[in-house]
Amino acid sequence: MDVKIKKISLLLILFFCSIAVFALNVPKWEGPVLDLANVLSASEETELYDYLVSLERQTGIQMAVLTINSLEGNNIENYSIKVAENWKLGQEKEDNGALLVVSVGDRQLRIETGYGLESLLTDAKCGLIIRNVITPYFRNGDYGTGIINGIKNMAGIATEDLELVDNSVVNESSTSDSDDLAIAIFFFFVFIIILTASISSSKTNGKTGNKTIYMPDATFGNPFNSNGSSSFNSFGGFNGGGGGFGGGGASGGW
Repeated sequence: MDVKIKKISLLLILFFCSIAVFALNVPKWEGPVLDLANVLSASEETELYDYLVSLERQTGIQMAVLTINSLEGNNIENYSIKVAENWKLGQEKEDNGALLVVSVGDRQLRIETGYGLESLLTDAKCGLIIRNVITPYFRNGDYGTGIINGIKNMAGIATEDLELVDNSVVNESSTSDSDDLAIAIFFFFVFIIILTASISSSKTNGKTGNKTIYMPDATFGNPFNSNGSSSFNSFGGFNGGGGGFGGGGASGGW
């Protein structure tokens, strides 16, 4: 029995060691722009840095960009949220942080959103930004423009300043929302018909019962207000404020 326990213990040790070997480390926080893949020019990095610092100063929203050469076999969803949680983007209790991760070698990217931005920067809108704004530039090798425009669209949606949001994101988002509403209404009426038929059947059998239907509250609060300003200047860096993340966002490739 002791031999079997030792063998099992050894296998467990080897298993966890293998996880540690293949785990991709989270880079140390050095500011809102960390271009480890070296895809940004000096001017692009400065523009992006100034934009993100000013966004944080004016609205409290903390966004960051991380580019890497490879995920080294890791899942981008798991890695992205690991980075976001480690960097603690967003204000504490507001959870108004967001992260854009780009893995150049894997041709994958992800937008990770904090709890406080999920009602505005929804999974669907993140997907539209990736497909319609970022990846078209990436396919042409223009990573800088794709990243900068992607961040500006993210900021525009998060602050409800539609002047910063690309038309393809606004229009397709509206169409998508309308389609979702139509589908929801359709299934609601199907549910009512089935429920009515079920109650009628129960009454026929002399076995009626009381049912309570709880409908979800579709109202979301909006803690962010746009001040209408589009001037972004450098005010120095910021540190993560303790924001939380729950896996909201979207992934894509090019």
